[in-house]
Amino acid sequence: MSLQTSQPALTAQLRRIERMFGGPLFDRGREGARPTPLGAWVLLRSRSLLPAFDELQRDGRRYGAHDVIRVGCAPTRLAIHVTECLHELLDGTGVAMRTEEAVDVLPELLESERLELAVLTDYPGHELGPRPGVSYSIVAAEPLFVGLSAAHPLAVQQEIELRDLAAEEWSMPTLVETGHREHFWAACGRHGFAPRISYSLHSNVALGLIATGRCVGMFQATSRESPGIAIRPLTGTPLRSRHVIGWTEHGPIARHAAHLLQSVTRAYWADALHAPVYASWLKRHSATL
Repeated sequence: MSLQTSQPALTAQLRRIERMFGGPLFDRGREGARPTPLGAWVLLRSRSLLPAFDELQRDGRRYGAHDVIRVGCAPTRLAIHVTECLHELLDGTGVAMRTEEAVDVLPELLESERLELAVLTDYPGHELGPRPGVSYSIVAAEPLFVGLSAAHPLAVQQEIELRDLAAEEWSMPTLVETGHREHFWAACGRHGFAPRISYSLHSNVALGLIATGRCVGMFQATSRESPGIAIRPLTGTPLRSRHVIGWTEHGPIARHAAHLLQSVTRAYWADALHAPVYASWLKRHSATL
């Protein structure tokens, strides 16, 4: 593991530590450095002290000033709304955002307080469970649509039966969170086929291949159609996801959580009604929501 420091600086630091403890911590020989009895004792005690320092640092963040809110997010349009709402709600506070294609890491980062806020997705049967010190709230549940070439024979239909895509090759993101792939496979199984996932691609590459008819893929309902691609709902809504916001209960977001959720939810639905395919689907299915 790299300590990101030069050998002379590391040696000088070790000597200062040895002077503090009153004796050498390591014996140095041709085969490397070995801890002395004093060094072994210091290492043993350090293992129990380091977690306490980590806890001290986390607790300090709870009471200190928060100049920057650290946000982790799934690659969804909702992240845009969250950022805008945070800037409006916490005027003068910076927002540092990172996207994760494999969003399974985000709950752990929240629990360890390395993030103050996270924008996540989950799927039926794989809902996010409670974690110590973390709160979750659902912004919206939405259908997942299919994207296919605008020249595909099925593109003329208002809604597509999932079983009619049994012979298609599918594209999936390279990194997919727990629940997404499992939910997809289970839905295809209920419709009588096992999907052929021939492509694991970044979204930009996948769009090009979908437009040429090489494969089809899943799209969020709020997605806009790209040139050469038709986005269509699936009959009976066999695929669904939820947009979820999580935050640390002792962090700076907690006291603003209700207002933030209200603002983000309002922004989400305004965006949904400007997505033509989703808006049309909502109009047809509003009685069943």
